[in-house]
Amino acid sequence: MGISLPTEQVEPETIGIWPEHTEAWELFLACSRQWRIVAGMAGAFYQGLDAAALAATMEMMGVADRRTCLHQVQQIETGALELLNQK
Repeated sequence: MGISLPTEQVEPETIGIWPEHTEAWELFLACSRQWRIVAGMAGAFYQGLDAAALAATMEMMGVADRRTCLHQVQQIETGALELLNQK
């Protein structure tokens, strides 16, 4: 088809997560399909995670300290939004 694919293997970057942030990271991953997206003439724009879905997932996961976990997920979300909304 005329498409040339790269032949080299790219190793994924390994990151470490501090133990006190593991619960928030797992919650963020569990909600990875719960993004609020606005689509218009300029394209799609990610607003953030659906708060109701996040709260329901916290309940299902048995998160004890919801306030701290929410704050940590919001920090992760902020970084993700920067990447998702790059033009």
